[in-house]
Amino acid sequence: MKQILTKQGEVKAIARFIGCNRNTVTSALQGKYNTDLAQRIRKVAIKRGGVETEK
Repeated sequence: MKQILTKQGEVKAIARFIGCNRNTVTSALQGKYNTDLAQRIRKVAIKRGGVETEK
């Protein structure tokens, strides 16, 4: 699975927006999980300017 790179501070902002902790966001952006929550986090990250890359 691809990972998503974000600007500094985005993980915290996404965690606040979604309502989860930063570790969950980090794991989702690294592509470790493919749950509904992880997919939602990745979608939000891309909308906020994240860039999808190969691992």
